[in-house]
Amino acid sequence: MKQISKQLRLDKDSYYETHLSIVNCILPVKMTPMEIKVLSRFMGLSGDISQDRFGTSAKKLVKTALNITSAGMSNYLRSLKDKGFIKEGATVTILPILFPNNKEQDYLFKLINIEE
Repeated sequence: MKQISKQLRLDKDSYYETHLSIVNCILPVKMTPMEIKVLSRFMGLSGDISQDRFGTSAKKLVKTALNITSAGMSNYLRSLKDKGFIKEGATVTILPILFPNNKEQDYLFKLINIEE
């Protein structure tokens, strides 16, 4: 069997965005390209701000980085909640299965042509 292989070296923001773009194709509910950008920015937060990933300061950083309005941010977050990608409880959290490994992530897909 012929395998297709590709290695990408990415900065942190691109790493999370590319990961979400890849896994989006196998999710039962799809994210829009802008939802992927927004969620990937929240995933990439590190340090103290990552303790309150969806707090006011974090939202302001993401809004500034992506040049979106407060209303736009609210719409994207509501849509991500409605689709089940972020959960609201005592705190707002990202669905754990969406997080890749920190340093590198491997993927294995198998396509089967049922007519052959």
